[in-house]
Amino acid sequence: METRLLGFNITKINVEKNPNYQGEIQLKSNIDISSLEKHESDLIKQEAVKISFNFCLDYGSLGNLSIHGFMYLIFDEKTTKKVLEDWKNKKYLDDEPNTLIVNIILQRCTLRALQLEEEMNLPFHVQLPHAKIQKKTDSK
Repeated sequence: METRLLGFNITKINVEKNPNYQGEIQLKSNIDISSLEKHESDLIKQEAVKISFNFCLDYGSLGNLSIHGFMYLIFDEKTTKKVLEDWKNKKYLDDEPNTLIVNIILQRCTLRALQLEEEMNLPFHVQLPHAKIQKKTDSK
């Protein structure tokens, strides 16, 4: 399945934190594809698909972070037709296009979410790499 990303746009960001929160943090994450529709443009000769999404991190009583936006993807003609039909009839996508879409959302939104989590002093939703000290071994 050949795919091209034409554009990725964030339309709304919301971050809230309860400064008086004490206790355990239970993080829940969710990616929701809220709409999918055909998009035609004078700039490109191919039919594109506009996908609107919501990326949400829920920290329970501590707070929440949400990123809303949309992207334009170009699939091959057969996949475009199938994706549009599946969404129209079932609000569901097959595994391959769904995984591709979710991965693009994850890649783009995770970077922005990490910045926002740092600014708002919220726990990171992914584990960041870190260095460890290794003990030296004596080799004689």
